Amino acid sequence: MAAWGAVINMALMGYQAVQVVFLVRTVGLNPAMVGLLLTSGSAGGIVGSLIATRVSRRFGTARGLLLLQGATAPFVLLLPMTTAGPGLLLFATGAFLVGIGVSVANIVVGSFRQIYCPPHMLGRVVATAMMINHNIPLGSLLGGMLGDAVGYRPAMWIMTGIVAPSWLILAASPMRRERDLPQTHKPEQAHAKS
Repeated sequence: MAAWGAVINMALMGYQAVQVVFLVRTVGLNPAMVGLLLTSGSAGGIVGSLIATRVSRRFGTARGLLLLQGATAPFVLLLPMTTAGPGLLLFATGAFLVGIGVSVANIVVGSFRQIYCPPHMLGRVVATAMMINHNIPLGSLLGGMLGDAVGYRPAMWIMTGIVAPSWLILAASPMRRERDLPQTHKPEQAHAKS
C-alpha cells in the first residue's frame, strides 16, 4: 500500500500541477468554468466517502479497494482528452470517478492503519506513510517541468498515464488473494512472552 500510495500521489500531484493551466491555455476555458470542472473531483470525493463502508461490507476491504481502484483509476485518462464544448464532459467524468476512487482508498487505508497498528506505533506509522505517500513537491515539480518541456496536454497524458495503471501495484500484492485487510497485528515474540 505504501508503494502504491507513493506512485499514485506523485502522479496525481503531477497532473494537478498543470491541470488549471491546461484548462485555461490549451482548452480555452474561463476561470468560472475551470472552477466548475474542478468541483467534479470534489463531488466524486463526497460520493466516495458515502459509499466506502458499503463497498467494504459487500466486497471486503481488500477486494473492495482493489476492485474500486481498478474500476476508477483508468478514467483519469479522460482528463487529457478534454476539449471545449461537449468535450468538457470528459474532464468532469474522469475527475468525478477518480475522486470516488481516491476518497474510498483514503478511508479504507486510513481505517486499516488505525485497526492494524499497535496503538503505541500508530503515530509513527501514520507519519511515515504520510511522508512516503504525500511526495507532493516531487510530483508537482515533475508535472510543472513536463508542462514546460513538452506542453500541457502531453504532461497531462504522461502523469495520468502513471495514475491509470497504478492499481496494478495493489493487484500484484498479497491483497489480491484476500477478501479483507488484516484486522489485528501479530504481537512480537517479546510481547507475547510478557
